[in-house]
Amino acid sequence: LQQAAEVSQLRGARVITPEDLLFLMRKDKKKLRRLLKYMFIRDYKSKIVKGIDEDDLLEDKLSGSNNTNKRQKIAQDFLNSIDQTGELLAMFEDDEVDEVKQERMERAERQTRIMDSAQYAEFCESRQLSFSKKASKFRDWLDCSSMEIKPNVVAMEILAYLAYETVAQLVDLALLVRQDMVTKAGDPFSHAISATFIQYHNSAESTAACGVEAHSDAIQPCHIREAIRRYSHKIGPLSPFTNAFFLSFIFISFC
Repeated sequence: LQQAAEVSQLRGARVITPEDLLFLMRKDKKKLRRLLKYMFIRDYKSKIVKGIDEDDLLEDKLSGSNNTNKRQKIAQDFLNSIDQTGELLAMFEDDEVDEVKQERMERAERQTRIMDSAQYAEFCESRQLSFSKKASKFRDWLDCSSMEIKPNVVAMEILAYLAYETVAQLVDLALLVRQDMVTKAGDPFSHAISATFIQYHNSAESTAACGVEAHSDAIQPCHIREAIRRYSHKIGPLSPFTNAFFLSFIFISFC
């Protein structure tokens, strides 16, 4: 968000627009392709979603016949202005399967096989949550009021999508961490665990501080911290000098 504000300021704009965010993502083709598909889906939904309280959805401010395909047109016009090779515009014609989304759907399907009706209802309700359903709260969370240059409605939609994807990837990594924490009989690498794990399991005090509940299958704070540690870990001669920047690195990478 701060980088987008800087880009917006450089071009003399008064608000952060989708173009600023697209410019920052232009080099990451995979994430940009997924964002363009998301913007297309939002345009499609805006055509059919009616009668919803405008305080609940950001998209209501964009609904109406005059705004049909507005998001997609904004993206296409901007990418056309900066695309010198045609590689970016080719994404609009790309029908490639979203592998990340496909993998999540397959994993969700496997999880629901063992659920009863009550668990499945709770699962479905949880899957419908997003950052865009409560626009005002999301703006407060981003502390937009303290910013001189604020994001407009469509930019807020994109930021909500990026926040959702950041949480989704953290959960994916945390699930892998939780799986690795389960001791496997006969595993020759069971001793090769991080110092973080050793600290959590050597004493009851560290376990309580980590927030781990006994015999709980839920994702715990320690899983999230270990997921961030693994993702931010660099291999190479300069790796000791990169840890101080891991928080900024992970959020920039996810976005």
